[in-house]
Amino acid sequence: MDILLRRILGIGATLLIITGGIFYMTGCSTDQSGPDEETYFPELGNYADLYLRMSYDLLHMIKVRELGKIGEASKIGAQRKMSGGKTISGIGTPHIMYGGACAGDIPGNPNIAPDPKGQNSGYPGTPELGPNDFLMVANPSEHVEKAYKNGCYVVGIGFPMTTNRYSPLNFNDHPDYFIEDMTNMFIYTWGPKEDGIVTPALTPTLHLKILPTSPMTVVGYWLLTAQLAHNLAYKDTSGTHQAAETYIDTLMERLSAFHERYIGAVNNVGEEIADRVLSGGRIHPWSPRNEFWIESNGTAGGLMGVYPLKPDSLTSKDVVILALSNATPEEEIGMAQKIRDKNAFLIGIFPFEREDNIPTAPLRELCDLSLDNLSGDVYGVLDIPGYPNKIIPTTTMMNNFAFWAVVGGYVQAMEKRGEAPYYWMSYHVPGGREYDESIRDDFLKRGY
Repeated sequence: MDILLRRILGIGATLLIITGGIFYMTGCSTDQSGPDEETYFPELGNYADLYLRMSYDLLHMIKVRELGKIGEASKIGAQRKMSGGKTISGIGTPHIMYGGACAGDIPGNPNIAPDPKGQNSGYPGTPELGPNDFLMVANPSEHVEKAYKNGCYVVGIGFPMTTNRYSPLNFNDHPDYFIEDMTNMFIYTWGPKEDGIVTPALTPTLHLKILPTSPMTVVGYWLLTAQLAHNLAYKDTSGTHQAAETYIDTLMERLSAFHERYIGAVNNVGEEIADRVLSGGRIHPWSPRNEFWIESNGTAGGLMGVYPLKPDSLTSKDVVILALSNATPEEEIGMAQKIRDKNAFLIGIFPFEREDNIPTAPLRELCDLSLDNLSGDVYGVLDIPGYPNKIIPTTTMMNNFAFWAVVGGYVQAMEKRGEAPYYWMSYHVPGGREYDESIRDDFLKRGY
């Protein structure tokens, strides 16, 4: 199909789908509400609210549009794995994935589709793939194209920077290199083309949106591995997507509960962060696992003004956003104590209750604000035969939903004070690299 026609058709489909998704999320429907029922619409400018609502909406889109495809792809993956083929993944982007959001050592990863570039994968270098193999990828490449032509079953997991049939003209690094042409199945994650959700009022720059959707790639990965683990454990090749649906339903329930419980708190703490930054303080995201820092730093749609945590250099003006990611909280509690000793403002993201009953109350006592990530299952949400613990976690996703909601509250508070933080624009949109370079010196002078 002609490239221009493919893109025109894709753009139209995206607009229709996203419009329909927002329609769903805002609660606009033909249902008759009783006279005492009150429909909540966020006030204009409530960035955290919009981010959480749209994130839920994207999960809903994935559930409605992609679960059937995930079931079909996982069936093929299980058949090939059970017949002795290799099942691997190569999802090094976006930032959160590059940082190891689904690495083999993360609690709850079933380790049935190792990344050859990861540690202890069992594959020296990139293996040759053929008719009996199964590959999950996020980007088109010569290696992927070769594997596909050799008969390997290739599943793509999409994010806005991957050139696909919904990509607008002139977006992405390789605008004429479509991933659908080298995949048997492509799972769309439905993020906006700019890879962000909110257009900041004081920085209305073309193609700049903040509060990114890159964590949705993690969702795609976990959905595939959840269903693949189920299929292998039960030797199920029916094409069901039962396990994947259980996972996404759980994640959506947790996101909805977090939104309802904490939207006021994240907007209030945004005021505190804004005051501290304007008085010379800095924002320091931290977690023992690397993906939390890498997702918060340098991601398109994220803040330029975040800094690595060096406890000895903290001041009482600084803000630390700490997320628990280990199976047990000792390391996080130790770091929180160091932060408290410096009188920095500490926001903690962690489960208030854990199924193993290990207490997190000591961490809560050290935090100025604690946000429950509702992921107290430690290793994951699915009980699959053959694994000593439940698998497929929501921790990484919930930590990131909480973090970007807090950033939304901070940006809103800054704009209320007439200040506009500097943000990264995606290199993959027209003018993105040039925009980032044009503001770099100004950011370095101001620091936020």
